[in-house]
Parts: sequence; C-alpha cells; structure tokens
Amino acid sequence: MVLILLAAMGGGMFSTALLLPYGILTALLGAPLTASLCAAAAGAVILLRRGDDGSTDVAFDEAMDDRTDAMVKMLRDIAAKGRETGADAEQPARNAKAA
Repeated sequence: MVLILLAAMGGGMFSTALLLPYGILTALLGAPLTASLCAAAAGAVILLRRGDDGSTDVAFDEAMDDRTDAMVKMLRDIAAKGRETGADAEQPARNAKAA
C-alpha cells in the first residue's frame, strides 16, 4: 500500500514538473491524472509479481501452516488433559449460599 502511495505522489510531482512550462493550471490539472495512472501501474506490477495465488512467498505460507498445525495439536492435547483431570475434580455448586 505504501509503495502505491509513493508511486502516486512521485508521478504527480514528476508530471507537475514536466507540465509547469505550459502553465500552472495545466500542471495542476495534469498532476492528479498522472498520479492515478502511476498508482494503477504500481498496483498492477505488485499484482503481477505476487503470482496467481496472491501470496508473496509460498515457502512462508507452508511454514506458517506447519506452525499452526503444531499449535492446534498442542492446544488439543492440553484440552484433553484438562478434561481428564477435570472429571475427577469436585465442581462447586453455583447457587450455594454462604452460611
């Protein structure tokens, strides 16, 4: 997102500098158009570099999936141990009044 913003700002300033000899009004009217075109071009370049799946790095996603799977397994083991020990523990009454 920051790269698209920088491309738009740079394109607008560049076109203003190029169109300034033709008049300030022409330069100010041409800057937003050129900035928008530069932002669209930067977005297209980023989209094409990412590939078909839209991810930045396939190896990173696979490593993240492995870590997520390991964390889910660990949490399920902890929950299973909690159920085993929780069944034997005495549960306090919810509506018990203090004497």
